[in-house]
Amino acid sequence: MNKCFTLLGLVLSATLGAQNLVTLDEALTSALEHNHDLYIADVSAQQAANSATVGNAGMLPTVTASAGANGSNQNSNLEFATGQTQDVKGAQSLSQNASIGVSQVLFAGGRIQRSYGLLKKSQQAADLSYRQALENTVAGVWSQYMAIALLQESVAVSTKSVAISQERYDKAVLTNDLGGSNSTDLLAAEVDLNRDKVSLLDLQTQLEAARNTFATFSGLSSRSFTVAQNTTLDQDAIGASVEEILTAVMNQNATVRLAEISAETAVLQQKLQHSTLFPSVSAQASYGLNQSQAEAGFLSSQQVTGFSAGVSLQYNLFSGFQSATQRQNAVLESMKATRRLDQVRETMENTVRNAYRTYQNAQQVATLEAANATVAFQRFEKLQERYALGQASSLELRQSQLAWMAAEQGKMSAQFRAINAQIALLQLMGTIHSDQP
Repeated sequence: MNKCFTLLGLVLSATLGAQNLVTLDEALTSALEHNHDLYIADVSAQQAANSATVGNAGMLPTVTASAGANGSNQNSNLEFATGQTQDVKGAQSLSQNASIGVSQVLFAGGRIQRSYGLLKKSQQAADLSYRQALENTVAGVWSQYMAIALLQESVAVSTKSVAISQERYDKAVLTNDLGGSNSTDLLAAEVDLNRDKVSLLDLQTQLEAARNTFATFSGLSSRSFTVAQNTTLDQDAIGASVEEILTAVMNQNATVRLAEISAETAVLQQKLQHSTLFPSVSAQASYGLNQSQAEAGFLSSQQVTGFSAGVSLQYNLFSGFQSATQRQNAVLESMKATRRLDQVRETMENTVRNAYRTYQNAQQVATLEAANATVAFQRFEKLQERYALGQASSLELRQSQLAWMAAEQGKMSAQFRAINAQIALLQLMGTIHSDQP
């Protein structure tokens, strides 16, 4: 039996050694560089930052320059009030102009300031969306990585079970050949061996599928890799009480913050619509040059240069009640956003309390399942010794083996649930980062 396990360990070591070991930090680094959702969210945040400027809000003056030239060649027949006439064939004329002007809105009822505030809120929302994408990426990598680690452990345990069943089958064949037992034990051993092989094949297929999904999600170039077998649970990962967690969630959770920004944006939109009640005052100034030459008419040439400035006021007296309707709808939209924020906070509190209870339960269950798996294996080892001495039947050994395998499966499932519960709670708290694990 010891020789069989030693050979199995050598085979597993050679197989794992042939594959590239990917650490969790390496997977996170690759995912942060290649994840499509995160890239798109980052670009959107950059766009929002580029737009949130005083210039886009209309706080800066507008400077324009213009220039033009016109020419003509015409037959001219002029008769003046004095009775004189002028007849010119192919009279040419040329006019030129150039100007530079500046304009600035002096007052618009707060519209400019509120427009700038809306741009900043859009930037904050885009930054939070990027943070959400980052948290989802970290959570996804962490969860999938641990799933692969647990599947690797399951494959290793299943491989060990196949080796045990193979040894039992070989012993049954030898005993049957020597006439020491009937064919029933041999057939039972063969059925159990085949069933264990099928289970191993299923686990290997699940592991390969998990690797493919993880490689795509994380942007890994190779799909033939192993992960570190570190699935030990940190019982003190989250030491805060549920009330402390709730406080952190309400202050840091991206979903709550987005709802708050939405409510703040609605208030700004309401104030922006209120600014239509006030007139808009603008100032303009320009300097221009106008020059013309003509072969017909009183003036053969003319040039005008100079500076001009002025102030204009614009007020919308009536717009078919459109402005009034927009102001009313802005008030209603603000009311909706406030109620939506209350809903998000209430839903989040319920989610946090359930997640906290799930986390506590998952931790306790994982601890119990781990202890149960240890006891089940110890019992199986003792039955193996009794079976070797002829003190236990093949059926008893198989039942103990199945109980051990079921306990191992229960341990793996409980550990995965506990890890995911921890990830979910950290993500709700807004404290899951690229260096979290």
